[in-house]
Amino acid sequence: MKYIAILLLPLTVMAATSITAYYNPGCGCCSSYFKKLERDGFVVKRVAVDAQQLDKIKNTLGIPLNARSCHTMVMGGRWIEGHVPPTGIREVSKKGGIMGVYSPHGVRSARGEYEEKYYLVK
Repeated sequence: MKYIAILLLPLTVMAATSITAYYNPGCGCCSSYFKKLERDGFVVKRVAVDAQQLDKIKNTLGIPLNARSCHTMVMGGRWIEGHVPPTGIREVSKKGGIMGVYSPHGVRSARGEYEEKYYLVK
């Protein structure tokens, strides 16, 4: 039994980062992006909403109009907009004074992949 306990300890230390993702189920790229995040160690709780509900969430979080995308994710009180790569998500969670992070929608996003560029918003 000692060996089992020792093997399980690293798993609890490496707990995954939990993200709540609000999205319109009619969008084709969101599901692929969420699956990629899960493969990279994030826990993604999907919440399907209609377009009006999604806009209300974005307004409540104070997401700038030029940063908005087809889904909005929230992690630790900060927002993530667009197909932000894992490095951007981790960066926003570590830096103080940051409201959120976004990646502009591009060709990679349309395929459900990560965008290369991301921008932190104070």
